[in-house]
Amino acid sequence: MVFTTTDRPTEQHVVVAGAGDVGSRTAQVLDDYGHDVYLIERDPATVEQVTERRRSVVIEGDATDPEVLAQADPERADVLAALTGDGETNVAVCAEARQLTDEIRTVARLDSPERAVSTAAVDDVVYPERAGSKAAVNCIQADDIRALEDVTGDLDVLDVRVDPRSPVAGKQLSEVPFPEGSHVIADADGTEVARPETTLEPGRRYLVAAEPSVTDEVHRLVVG
Repeated sequence: MVFTTTDRPTEQHVVVAGAGDVGSRTAQVLDDYGHDVYLIERDPATVEQVTERRRSVVIEGDATDPEVLAQADPERADVLAALTGDGETNVAVCAEARQLTDEIRTVARLDSPERAVSTAAVDDVVYPERAGSKAAVNCIQADDIRALEDVTGDLDVLDVRVDPRSPVAGKQLSEVPFPEGSHVIADADGTEVARPETTLEPGRRYLVAAEPSVTDEVHRLVVG
């Protein structure tokens, strides 16, 4: 059964298997960043809960079942992230995705590095000791923007690379309309505290503190 919600502009098509704490939060952050997210969960009660608060597509079923996984259109997906609480299940989901398409990149939440080495189906690994949603998001999305993994609470601190094609490239901070709820802290090298006269140099990285509700706006503004 597929529950579809509001369409929105997208950057990547991402399939997330598992709607527990890690999977659900990962899907939410990716959705906030503007990605097209398909969330697969086999527990009906959990599906009902996440459907009420998600703008993503939520699919009820077992992601290791090829018929269920096919509903997420993996042939069109850029990344599949298997983030259930069971490592063997996550490897199986990644292997099944590879059976459907060789083009997809796979991320699995695992409890041992050896398990990742034992299968060619897993491209990137999220370990339990660092298995928060920020770690998963960093594995999934492009390198131009990353959430720092050790930040607690709802505030995100983003490590953002200024795209040379972005309208903010080469401008001083005083000229850039960053959304309310966000603030440029410093350059990512830690060599310069951001000031109104700080110039956002093309290709350089900066740290931006942002509330989750505006991270997508920051991404569009800086990365383009």
